[in-house]
Amino acid sequence: MSRPTAHPATGRRRMAALIAVGIAALAALALVSPATATAATAAPAGPVAPRTAATKLAVGAQFHGTWAELSDSDRARILDLLKASGATWVRIDISWSMIAPKQRGQYDTGWGVPLVDKVIKMAADRGLNVLGTFWLTPQWASGSADKRVLPKNLQDYADALKWSAARWKTVQAWEVWNEPNAAEFLNPADPAAYTRLLKASYPAVKAGNPAAKVVFAGTMFVDTDWISAAYAAGAKGSFDVMAVHPYQGKADVAPEDVNPSAGRARLTHTPALAELMARNGQAAVPIWFTEFGWSSHPNTASTPVWYLGVSEAVQADYLTRSLALIQAKYPQVTNVFWYTSRDLTVDGAYHQNNRGLIRRDFTAKPALTALACYTHGCPPVVTAKGGIGATKTGTAARATMAGVVAPQITVPAVRKASVKG
Repeated sequence: MSRPTAHPATGRRRMAALIAVGIAALAALALVSPATATAATAAPAGPVAPRTAATKLAVGAQFHGTWAELSDSDRARILDLLKASGATWVRIDISWSMIAPKQRGQYDTGWGVPLVDKVIKMAADRGLNVLGTFWLTPQWASGSADKRVLPKNLQDYADALKWSAARWKTVQAWEVWNEPNAAEFLNPADPAAYTRLLKASYPAVKAGNPAAKVVFAGTMFVDTDWISAAYAAGAKGSFDVMAVHPYQGKADVAPEDVNPSAGRARLTHTPALAELMARNGQAAVPIWFTEFGWSSHPNTASTPVWYLGVSEAVQADYLTRSLALIQAKYPQVTNVFWYTSRDLTVDGAYHQNNRGLIRRDFTAKPALTALACYTHGCPPVVTAKGGIGATKTGTAARATMAGVVAPQITVPAVRKASVKG
């Protein structure tokens, strides 16, 4: 799940602490009953967004470009790899606290705003569409040191979002917060309070950039109960796109896994969301998966089920199968974002650290090749210039994405992730 942006002096400590809280929440949410992968559930009945099973999904990835640990060279290498793979979108976390840390209407033009300027421009220069996730409250607005608390005056958030939408017009869509159904991201995780924020945000975004889409914050899992409560609070009409994060509660199960007792903690719970939206008159509103994916790391006998990893080969296979499943069975889903683009380095968070399409040394995992196969055709052929060119059929060997960065970049050997229980 997305983590907050912070100034270099404090970012790593805050990131590690937030992930530690997230681990505890996932422990409570994960469902441990065994399940066997079966055929996916049927597509939802009734009218849906105009995408047929033959129409490919718009595919992107989380890009933590505003994280201070990255150099400009790092940012460029990640974006170049994503572009070469055929990804057309990136999701960028933009911290309200970072761009306006001191007071209402005063923006940090010394560090925070220029950093976001640069990161968004780098994506736009490569022809990548941008989804901005706008969250994290400055203390002056909430009276709390906890950035996950909503502001006392919701209009403060709306005004900052309007300012952002007007400044960064190459951001095509704005996601109002992140995982608001989970207390480690919105404290408290109150659907009525979130709906009030959403209703204040919709006209603000449209005033800043009428062309931008407003995205309901992706919930942790396909949380239809929480979303239903938001509908009951009046959320309808205040977003252009519904979003969820369909992680598997048992983190190593296949995308097609059907386990009724798992409920929201399965990707195959998506039809229940489509049916909920239809009951609320929103069958034609698109659904985006603004995060999804699997982590590649070894397990031990004591690894919790919500922390189970898979091999890099299985990670790639699950990416391929999940895209095929979504494209064929869930026509209301139009855009998906893999979490995340590159492996992370948060102390003790081996599960979060290994979700990337790209390793720490900037070599591509098989999952990035699988993404290229989906977007360009399979297998992709690496051209002499290091890009991805025409496809071959028959017995041609599946190319790796290593050629995207070679021969210009020499990378060290990759070390296996360690697991501490």
